[in-house]
Amino acid sequence: MHLHLPNPERLSASTRTAREAFWVAVISLVATYAFFMVIGSIAPSTAAVATLIAGILLVAYVVHAWYAVRHTDQRDPRLTRSRERRGF
Repeated sequence: MHLHLPNPERLSASTRTAREAFWVAVISLVATYAFFMVIGSIAPSTAAVATLIAGILLVAYVVHAWYAVRHTDQRDPRLTRSRERRGF
């Protein structure tokens, strides 16, 4: 299955900002749940729905992060140009 996503160059700055804000909110919710679980305020067995939601959000973020790493160019063109200019 191939997922067709919009071309990131065509996205406006506000759309890109909203998308990144969504992912920051997702990871913040997961981190908050993990924090309260670690300090003992939330028991995963008694808060099954919250545990399920946090797990789903964590999996969604991991898939997003994996996709972003796999489909972005790792090299910054400015660094490549400066390295080529210096002769390395």
